[in-house]
Amino acid sequence: MKEKKGVFLRWPWNVVVYVLLFLALRLFAVPVILLLMGMQQRNNPNGVAEGYCLSRTRKRLTWLIWALLVLLGAAGLLCMLYVGLQQDRAYWDAADYATLAFCGAGGPLLLVGGLYLSYAAIRDACFPGKSSLAKSIRGQLPYPEEAPEVEALFAMVDEDLKENGRWFGPVGIGREWVLGDGANRIDRVRGIFVINEIHRHQTQTGTRTSRNMELVLVDDRWRRTGTSFRNLRDLQAAADCLALRVPEARRGGGSQCSAFLAMDEEDRETFERDFRRKRQTGEAARRQRESGIPQDMILKAGDEVTSRVDGEAVEEHLGRCLRGEEAGFTLTPTRPIEGGGQTFRALRTSAQGETVRLILELAVKPGEENLGMARELESREALTVLMGWLRREVPDLENWDLRRVYGEGPQKSPAAPSRSPQARLSLVYASGAAENHTTFTEEDVQLAAEGLVSGEYQLVDLTHPAGYLWIRVMAGGREDGRCTVEATRPEGEELGFYISKMSPREAAAWLTGYPHGQYLPGGQGWKRVRKPS
Repeated sequence: MKEKKGVFLRWPWNVVVYVLLFLALRLFAVPVILLLMGMQQRNNPNGVAEGYCLSRTRKRLTWLIWALLVLLGAAGLLCMLYVGLQQDRAYWDAADYATLAFCGAGGPLLLVGGLYLSYAAIRDACFPGKSSLAKSIRGQLPYPEEAPEVEALFAMVDEDLKENGRWFGPVGIGREWVLGDGANRIDRVRGIFVINEIHRHQTQTGTRTSRNMELVLVDDRWRRTGTSFRNLRDLQAAADCLALRVPEARRGGGSQCSAFLAMDEEDRETFERDFRRKRQTGEAARRQRESGIPQDMILKAGDEVTSRVDGEAVEEHLGRCLRGEEAGFTLTPTRPIEGGGQTFRALRTSAQGETVRLILELAVKPGEENLGMARELESREALTVLMGWLRREVPDLENWDLRRVYGEGPQKSPAAPSRSPQARLSLVYASGAAENHTTFTEEDVQLAAEGLVSGEYQLVDLTHPAGYLWIRVMAGGREDGRCTVEATRPEGEELGFYISKMSPREAAAWLTGYPHGQYLPGGQGWKRVRKPS
């Protein structure tokens, strides 16, 4: 958004003009001062000339006008109190005493309120380092007591808004900061609430209405920051923009805001864990999209199994192998990769010294021996091959040797129904952690199905000896929320492999019902595929 560069009455000359007008015209200067302030706002809407934050603190000087009105009201009530105390109260009725009590209570309260408004206005405008805005910025930093001086403090927010800012009425949203009546770091926002309430008051002349439009942000310390709006469209747009920046935050209206702030310590900890898990999942997906690597690879290294695989994870495991901290790892795609006239189901990696051994395992039929294409490379060349494999690319196989593969290979496909496969339940959490169980109950399977619906699990793989016989469910992503379901179907002496996409609840029903023969793949919506790895 292009900012206006015009400036009208820079600080402190605008204040000098306002004071002179008030001394000359008294209360009649108030409309003129408000007109000049409106012109200032139109010419310099967001404080570009002196900085957004400093401009925001200077505007607190307008509180002096309200402070003056409050003090005048306090003076009137105190005068009425003094006059009442001087009168003879022998003939007073209840109304007279009520008036005296009102003046006695209201006068001091208005006096205190007027003095506080005057103090806050002068403090924020003339001493910005002690302003409430500076305090809110310090409070967002990891170590508030070590915060820089106010100039550097305001510069952090100003630079972000100048380079990345979008303005919605009184609120500016940058990449790192939100500036309203207070300041919030975007990465600390936990709640985004839109308050749009209409209040009705009965008076002697009829019903009067007032409208409260406010954007309320709640940070990770459960502190509330509110900014009032005059335009509902700006309010909704600001909330929508923030929701795109922090999709994991809680959204809602006034009642949801009250309930959110009223959560007890245990509920807050549960929310924070879910928030961080969603953020980690989103960050992993974002890195996956930026790297151009499809998220359909499973990495196994010893007992560690994860489907959150990106270039950083592969490079880290390769480094462990080269340092002798890890024996090796295997990258297995959810479906075989074709290249060089062959079909491959896994890439196994190990290292000896500075040499990396790679084995591309061939997809073979049941009963055939495991074969693979092998080659030894330097670490840099090996990393290039691994990154290409993540993008489902097969390297040039001209100098690769065909060898028999021994030891732990990729998981074998479920056998025919007459062979009664061993029971196994494999779970991959959304965070990437994995569990494997060879002993489990129907209740465990039901819990796994519920975890798919709630987003707790990214992948569930079930081999059941009582049915036929294997089903794998992989959760969808942000672009496509449907689950990918793979399952087998007996076709004579062979097993047919089928794949389909369906909603999480449908996938959960298949996961629990398919091993007992309640469902059979191959109908409408299913596609027959080659045996997956």
